[in-house]
Amino acid sequence: MDLGKYYEANQKRLSLLTDGDWRAALAKCKEHLGWKLKQKTLYGAHSSASLGADPKEHYLSLALEKLLSGEWEWQIQFSLVEQLIRIINSLISKEVERRQTQKSESLKIEYRDIEAEFYDLGDLSHQSDGEEAHEYERRIRVMEDAIQGDQQLLDFWEAVQAGYRRADTAEVLGITPKQLDKVRERLLRRVSTLQPLKG
Repeated sequence: MDLGKYYEANQKRLSLLTDGDWRAALAKCKEHLGWKLKQKTLYGAHSSASLGADPKEHYLSLALEKLLSGEWEWQIQFSLVEQLIRIINSLISKEVERRQTQKSESLKIEYRDIEAEFYDLGDLSHQSDGEEAHEYERRIRVMEDAIQGDQQLLDFWEAVQAGYRRADTAEVLGITPKQLDKVRERLLRRVSTLQPLKG
């Protein structure tokens, strides 16, 4: 573990803590993580598969490491639990940003696979890069409008973006593959009603 510039200052405050202080802080952090990650650990950025460990344990141990090593400053105005929660929240946000960057780089390819599977949105090959980017963004908006207000469709779309296969997606949604086909059809109908008529 590399030591950060706040190591000595943090250690002075950490040395004053009792076992009870640690137990209380860790319990509060676990409670916070339970709330923060509620229903977000089955797939996506905060899943065990993505993080390589239990999501709560991952973020808690990483936050502790950042504080103990001095990489993060324990600011004077915050208690131990407040500072750990600030670190945890930052780590969660950074993981989401990291995944969104990765997703934006691969989404174009994934989205074309999805549109081939669900519906034909037309060929973009005749368009310039600027036109193609604009059309692509429009298509994403259509998809987002289609899933609006429907948690099952939202979960389905996120699973597809994450690259889940039919059986895995059905399992994540807690339904059978045949029921998943009905969800897919519902999404298809919604998208088709939102697509402008082609001339």
